[in-house]
Amino acid sequence: MTVLPSPRHYSASMQERCAVSDKQGLVREAAHLIRSAKHLTAFTGAGISVESGIPPFRGEGGLWSRYDPRMLELDYFLAHPETAWPVIREIFYDHFGAAKPNRAHEVLAAWEARGLLKCLITQNIDSVQWN
Repeated sequence: MTVLPSPRHYSASMQERCAVSDKQGLVREAAHLIRSAKHLTAFTGAGISVESGIPPFRGEGGLWSRYDPRMLELDYFLAHPETAWPVIREIFYDHFGAAKPNRAHEVLAAWEARGLLKCLITQNIDSVQWN
C-alpha cells in the first residue's frame, strides 16, 4: 500500500530524507504525515491482496504464467465458452472467492470508518477490500 500526501503537506526534510537510504526515518515521516492528515487517498495494486492468497496476474507465480490471458477476453469466451468458463471459474471463484481481507485491508477499512480515508484508488478486481 502506498499513501501519498498532497505535495503541500511534505515537510522540508522529506525530500532530503527520500534521497537518503534511511528507511526507518521515511517510515516515521510517513506515519507522522498519516497521523496529521485530515484526509487520505490510498493507491493499491495487486500486491495488497497477495497476502490474502490471491496471486497477481503478472510476474513470477502470477496468473498469466498459468493461464493464457486470452481466456478472459469476451470474444474468446463467446467463441469457446467450454474452454474459457473453467478458467474463469477457477480464477474468480476459487482464488477470489476464498480470499479474506488481510491487515492492509483492515487498516484501510479502519481509516475509512474513522473518516480519514476519503478515496481508494485500485486496479484490483478481487473486491477483497469490500469484504
